[in-house]
Amino acid sequence: MKIVYCIDSLHNPGGMERVLTTKANYLAEEYDYDVHIALRYEDEAPFFALSPKVICHPLQARTNKEHRQSLEKLLNDLRPDITISMCGAEFSFLYRIHDGSKKIAEFHFTKYYLTYLVNGILHLPLRPLHRLKAWLIQKREERNATKYDKVVLLTEQDYHIWGEPKNMCYIHNPLSFRSNTVSPLTTKRIVAVGRLIAQKGFFYLIQAFSLVAKEFPDWQLSIYGEGQDYEMLNNMITANELERQVHILPSSKNIENVLITSSFFVFPSIYEGFGLVITEAMECGLPCIAFDCECGPKEIIRDGDTGFLVKSKDFYGLANKMRVLMQNGNLRTNMGQKAKNSVSSFYPENIMPQWNNLFNELTQQNT
Repeated sequence: MKIVYCIDSLHNPGGMERVLTTKANYLAEEYDYDVHIALRYEDEAPFFALSPKVICHPLQARTNKEHRQSLEKLLNDLRPDITISMCGAEFSFLYRIHDGSKKIAEFHFTKYYLTYLVNGILHLPLRPLHRLKAWLIQKREERNATKYDKVVLLTEQDYHIWGEPKNMCYIHNPLSFRSNTVSPLTTKRIVAVGRLIAQKGFFYLIQAFSLVAKEFPDWQLSIYGEGQDYEMLNNMITANELERQVHILPSSKNIENVLITSSFFVFPSIYEGFGLVITEAMECGLPCIAFDCECGPKEIIRDGDTGFLVKSKDFYGLANKMRVLMQNGNLRTNMGQKAKNSVSSFYPENIMPQWNNLFNELTQQNT
């Protein structure tokens, strides 16, 4: 089986890049698939380690026209069985390339993600116009989705939101690593991870922590990530006099070590496709608190059992759940153990057979 994944680049430390790396490595190593990755542009090494069996093809396409031409040439040269779009620019034209491969789109968002983004950006000028633009883009994506042999969503909830069309299904993201060590949950540190953008909701997390900081002066909040909201979030930390307790740190290649030296994880996203880092935190034995945003957390966290779900954007509710875990070590331990046990359903050996079955199903349609 020859597979080609299409993505803009792999040098960013994002969830999509981590998921693709995990899946490509597994397909190449465990199933002995011939795995290729077409990179629209790439001038840096991949952030996450790739198997030497996975072959990358930097297209160095500066424009959409160059992108289509170079990708079309690559696919006609390789003649793969399956070509997969990660829903970058190629999502709008990949299905029109007639190289003989079955075309799959992996949709790593929720259907109305742009609407949620526009609504979530603070002090956004001309918001109604941005809402209209988001709606038009989402409608175009909906039309494009009908052209693919299969569109794979990340959650059952998103599958229902799309209306359960015949050419769609959902497969959860596989966990990216296995940890032999779990956190003792004794370090007085809360951890959060993600790009510093409006979607990830760190504004609400800092607001929530400001409500409990004086009550728990020996606790720290560490946010790992980079992005356009760095200055705004740092100014917010200063304005709330939280410099000694809240720290924004660069993305870490050793996220496992970050997690096992923390006591619980907070995921304040206002929308998500899935929430891969929640499963990573649970693998390290951390209880998790998340906003119950559309798609993702509710299919990973069992509320009150492996963590807590809080109404989206409710930073008062978030502060209350943080307080509960900060003051109750026994509860942290109990939830953390249950989190570690429950996350096994996301191990690659439980997720990747679903992909293998899908690939076989699609290719057998040619025979």
